[in-house]
Amino acid sequence: MAGIDLLATMAERIGFRFAAVAGVSVVPIPYGAERFTIDLLHTRRAMNDPTLRWFSELVSRVCKKL
Repeated sequence: MAGIDLLATMAERIGFRFAAVAGVSVVPIPYGAERFTIDLLHTRRAMNDPTLRWFSELVSRVCKKL
C-alpha cells in the first residue's frame, strides 16, 4: 500500500493498527470531528446467508479484541 496516492478516513485506533502493518502514515484531519460508532447493518433475511453470517461473526470477534 505504501507508495500509492490514496487517502482513507477511519477511527484513529484502527488507523494506527493498519499503519503498523501497511507502512503508511497516520495524520490528524485538518478539522474537528465528533466521535462516531461503526455499525454493520443487515436484514434478518441476509443472516440466512452463511457467508454473511460468518463475516458478521468475524467482525464481532475482531472488534471485541480492539
